[in-house]
Amino acid sequence: MKLIYQSLAACCMLLISSCYKDHGNYTYDAPEEITITGIAGSYDKVSLVDRLTIDPQVSSSDPKAEFTYWWGIYETNVQGSAPKVDTIGRTKALDYLVTQPAKGWVLVFGAKNMHTGLSRIVTAGVNVITQFTRGWYVMKDDGGHTDVDLFLTPSGIAPASKVENVFSMVNNRKLDGEARLFGFYTNYKSNVTGTLANTRSLFILSDKDASVVNINTFKEIHGLSGLFYETPSVKKPGSISEASQANYFVNNGHLHSIYSMSANVGLFGGKQLRDDNNSPYSLSKYFLAYSFWNPFFFDELSSSFVSATGTGSVLSAVSDDSGTEMPANRNNKELLFMGVKSTNPYTGVALFRDKTDPALKILSIITPSNFTLKMENDTLAPTDKLGAAERFGLIVADENILYFSAGGEVWSRNLSNGAEQLQFTVPAGEKITFIRHRKYSGSTTAEQPFYYNYMLIGTTANGNYKVRAFSKTSGNLAASPVFTMEGKGSVGDVIYIAPPMSNTTYPNSY
Repeated sequence: MKLIYQSLAACCMLLISSCYKDHGNYTYDAPEEITITGIAGSYDKVSLVDRLTIDPQVSSSDPKAEFTYWWGIYETNVQGSAPKVDTIGRTKALDYLVTQPAKGWVLVFGAKNMHTGLSRIVTAGVNVITQFTRGWYVMKDDGGHTDVDLFLTPSGIAPASKVENVFSMVNNRKLDGEARLFGFYTNYKSNVTGTLANTRSLFILSDKDASVVNINTFKEIHGLSGLFYETPSVKKPGSISEASQANYFVNNGHLHSIYSMSANVGLFGGKQLRDDNNSPYSLSKYFLAYSFWNPFFFDELSSSFVSATGTGSVLSAVSDDSGTEMPANRNNKELLFMGVKSTNPYTGVALFRDKTDPALKILSIITPSNFTLKMENDTLAPTDKLGAAERFGLIVADENILYFSAGGEVWSRNLSNGAEQLQFTVPAGEKITFIRHRKYSGSTTAEQPFYYNYMLIGTTANGNYKVRAFSKTSGNLAASPVFTMEGKGSVGDVIYIAPPMSNTTYPNSY
């Protein structure tokens, strides 16, 4: 019986299917394609100066297409919330004055076909800068006050124009004292944007004053009195540096720090003690520091090296590493110069003068390891030009050479074999005030016109300065500078700033 029912069901299904006719239409239109061209992948614009002027081409495979358009912009790297898109236009062509603060942004363009409802969106990066975010900064003084000149480099590393006294122009004051040292950091904390966050900051140090400015606007974040939880009674800046994930400030020979890897308000703490007995100390302005290693300073009172941590309240003792040729503690020496030679491996160079016998001068190669030092010594001969050195310029990471000035001459000393060679003689009447090696090579093709590797030599004469930028080959300076920057005053330091630069672009050093 069951078999009979199954047979009847099968016959019914066949009957139904034989009566069904397919009236479907299987002709489909090709999907619409919207094409947008004429928008570049990225744009570099100066805030409050440049405009985004773009007229893209929009087409569709739909012959009846009618489009509406919109433009928007939003900030990148937003943390803790979704990025907010600001609408800046509703026409196909965009002509928009860039007003956003200097940082990375994303430009958005949308086209919608009203006939089909289909939309197409494209994006482009916008790197917003200001006139202060790219160029050569020259710190100079007139003998009593310090200011900064900016040499603009819109299309290449050679300056195209100059803005004088940008610090006083923006902040309505000059720094007291003579120009000394720049320090550029991207992890310094401030609330310049309304929220406490990392700020691209430039420290400006004279021998009597200091300031930290927001590099996007060059407005002062703090003066020397406002840089500390407790206003220092003596204003005598020595150095600014970064090492072991902290910022270090030497004022009046005492060390202050900010641990940059934790929340902070950009203020340096109280002075670190020399030891548990609070022994007196006075640190030299020279130092060894690199972001990921321990810093090293030299106590001029005890002729001893010390180190530090960003979270400590007491300076760290330094001991001798195996094979050292000079003790790190109580070596009876005066430090004439010290600087970073290489960050990988972490090494430095120092020049000492004996306190008992001032004619005895020793050049040392220093290799730090945790809180120990190994020093390999080269005792200078009385005929060595380095013994009469006044200014120093250590080549970082390239050739194993130390540049120095003696009178109106610039010499090089090969640190491998001690050979000395005259490199440059300044014109009569000029006095050398500054020597430094600066090097920049980024990681993006767009930055290649701004790459450089120069020895910078600053001179002054009759109240005016010159900074000559020399290229070098195998450590020897070219016969003539690539370019020369000129202005009023005497030069203390020079630094080149560009948007991609970070804390590690330039090793901290005099």
